[in-house]
Amino acid sequence: MMTTRASIGLAGLLGLIGLTGCWSGCGERPLPDPPPKTAPTQADLIAFHKQRMAELDSLMTITSQGWPGAEKTGTGIHLEWLEHDPHAPSVADLPKGTVLELHHEFSLLDDKVITSWQQHGPLAFELEATDLPAGFHEIIGAAALGDSVRALIPPSRAWGMSGLPPDIPQEAVIRVAMRIDRYQRPA
Repeated sequence: MMTTRASIGLAGLLGLIGLTGCWSGCGERPLPDPPPKTAPTQADLIAFHKQRMAELDSLMTITSQGWPGAEKTGTGIHLEWLEHDPHAPSVADLPKGTVLELHHEFSLLDDKVITSWQQHGPLAFELEATDLPAGFHEIIGAAALGDSVRALIPPSRAWGMSGLPPDIPQEAVIRVAMRIDRYQRPA
């Protein structure tokens, strides 16, 4: 007759054998190899960016839907001319190096102001020489002196995937309101 202590010990030993597998191998199979890690393909990245651009364009369309004269450029900028004088000199016809004065407000879609002429004074903008992103050059190049415009510039034409930390986050849509005039030296 076994004692209680011995029967508990025997049960524990049998449980241990059951947990560790059978002594004869019992058809042990190794775990399958994890799937190989692969980098995204060029097609994957293109599809991802197309989807992201479609999402941003939808957001910009919703944001600008209340603008009665809104139009969309071929590069994805949504804009509305608030004042436009067809008889005023075109910015595109001005000589390279001409300095313009922008009474402006650049902000994010959450209304955080990046810069404005009320805070920092008018922005001096030298044609084809200013380091503002391409979207700003596109809008200003399509304007005439004295024009006022509001626009939404997608990240691809603004500060892109990286943004401009800390003020401009990654992939930020930039809201622009500005009046374009020839630069006037302060008196």
